[in-house]
This record gives sequence, C-alpha cells and structure tokens, in this order.
Amino acid sequence: MTNSNSFPLRLKKLRERNKLSQVELANIMNVSNGSISKWERGERQPDYNTLKRLSEYFNVSTDYLVGKSNAIQNYTDSPNFTTPQEALSFILKQDMIADYGGYDLETMSDDEIMEMAEDIADMLRIVSRKHKK
Repeated sequence: MTNSNSFPLRLKKLRERNKLSQVELANIMNVSNGSISKWERGERQPDYNTLKRLSEYFNVSTDYLVGKSNAIQNYTDSPNFTTPQEALSFILKQDMIADYGGYDLETMSDDEIMEMAEDIADMLRIVSRKHKK
C-alpha cells in the first residue's frame, strides 16, 4: 500500500542528504524549481520519466520513492562500481549508515574513513553472527 506522503518526504530527505538545493535539483532534472517545491509539498507529482530519472540519480528504486517499499535500493541489479570511492560513497548513502553516522567523505581524513570502515565492518560481523544458522 502506497502512502501518499511518502514521495514528498523521501524526495526532500534524499535532496537534503545530497546537499542539494531545490534549484540545484531542478537544474539536474531539467525542471523548474517550482516543480521541485510542489513535489516536496505534495501538491504535484513528477511524470513517470522524471520519477525514473530521480530514482537513477539518487540510486534508489522507484518503489522506494513512491512509498511502495521501504527498501531504499532495488537489489535485482547489482551496482557497478568503478572506484573504491564510488563504492564507499554508495554505502554511506544507504539509510542505515547515513542516519547512523552522517558521514561526509568530502570532509573526512583518510584516517577517519578507515576508522569508519572498521566500525561498519564491526557492525556487519555482529549482524552476521546473529543471523547465522
């Protein structure tokens, strides 16, 4: 069941998490900044092609954007990373990590990135132990 408030809230959260203004996102999506504002207030909705472009830009599923799923990423297609930084950036944008730490690769030193990676590895070890059969 789709929650009609999901899209406006999720779009705004994704835009803010990516440190984009409404004007910047409008330029990226090739729409007016008034469109972004109306989408975030729930007054209008993007057309299908724009919704698809939004999901591709933010690397989330369209189901997540419209509130049909709480899984942020559609994992039927594996992401293709070309650099370690791209892979780490993808991990940091996931809800569980971003909400937990608010990490920003642009301001982090190499030592801080290594420490954060160790923290994430520790969390994964704990989770894997709890769910092993």
